[in-house]
Amino acid sequence: MEIYIDGNFSNIRFSCAHFIPGDWKCDRIHGHDYSLSARIAGELGDKSYFLDFSSAKNSLKEIADFLDHRILIPTENPSVKIERTERSVKVGVRDKEYEFPIEECRFLPIKDSTAECLSNYILQRFRETMVGNYQAVEIEVHEGPGQYAKSSWKK
Repeated sequence: MEIYIDGNFSNIRFSCAHFIPGDWKCDRIHGHDYSLSARIAGELGDKSYFLDFSSAKNSLKEIADFLDHRILIPTENPSVKIERTERSVKVGVRDKEYEFPIEECRFLPIKDSTAECLSNYILQRFRETMVGNYQAVEIEVHEGPGQYAKSSWKK
């Protein structure tokens, strides 16, 4: 049995700014309007459901709200230098240096803020918050119309 939550239709969305270090256009600070979708599989057993839709939607919404209108800073990329103070953060990428108010940033334990790395991060956060008798999860991070990255977990 499988349930599907369409994040675009369910308004599970976030907007954020990020950069992806490298020698290409995504090296510059830019932003996206993302949506999060989930496919969750489980067995019904004695019940007529295996997971509460609203619980799963709320979990995805909390993650989206955490990332919404923030600057995403990957902490696991050796080419990104991060210096935090009480009020601000300086981020060095190649020959550039940015300074942001610290409350406007989200420091994520990922190598890059690509849709692929974000989908892995969001899958992990989703699994940490969800309770229920589910056996597999797929998280889709939609970066724009017709393009998304998907991460999967199976028991």
